[in-house]
Amino acid sequence: MSRISSTFDIDATPRRADGEFMAHAKITAGSGSETQIFMSGDLAGFDARDDAIAYARSWAGDWIEAFVRLSAR
Repeated sequence: MSRISSTFDIDATPRRADGEFMAHAKITAGSGSETQIFMSGDLAGFDARDDAIAYARSWAGDWIEAFVRLSAR
């Protein structure tokens, strides 16, 4: 899990399925009783584990930016 800001954590650990690494992201926002968890679902399949992680982290970063923009409205 990696912290990209003081309020969001990303777990981009891929799962193995049918010989591929499936990219997905678990995003945790807040802390304590204020915690929210968002799950991406499967994003894409990759032959290399590192590629799946990089893709999921990038996707999660874009998702967080959009979430913050919408929340600021």
